Amino acid sequence: VFPRIAPAFVTIAVLSGLGFGTTSVWAQFPTVAPEEVGLSPERLARVSEAFQSYADDGRIAGAVGLVARHGKLAWAEAWGMRDLAAGDPMEEDDIFRIFSMTKPITSVAVMMLWEEGHF
Repeated sequence: VFPRIAPAFVTIAVLSGLGFGTTSVWAQFPTVAPEEVGLSPERLARVSEAFQSYADDGRIAGAVGLVARHGKLAWAEAWGMRDLAAGDPMEEDDIFRIFSMTKPITSVAVMMLWEEGHF
C-alpha cells in the first residue's frame, strides 16, 4: 500500500475486521461527499484500487471498508466475494465473524501510535 494512504488503509482494515460494515451501525450516520468532511476522493480511490487488486489477485476473498468523519459517513465500498464457491459478491452490509481479537486490538494500537506521531 502506498505510504501516503496508510492512515486510511489502517482505518479501513480495522473497521472491516471489527464488523462496522454492518447496516445497523453505519446506516445511522448521514452520508456526505468525502470532500465535505475534509477527505480526498483521490486518496480514497487509491485505497479502493488497492483493495480491488487484492481481491482480483486472490490475496483476499473480500473486504468492506468505510470512512466516517465528524459523525458523517463519507465513503463505503465493498470488494471481492462474500462466498467464493457461490460467486456471491461482497456487499457493504455484510457481517464478519471475529475469530481472533489480536488483529483489531493491534490495529487500534497502531492507529493510536500513528496519531501520536510515532511513525
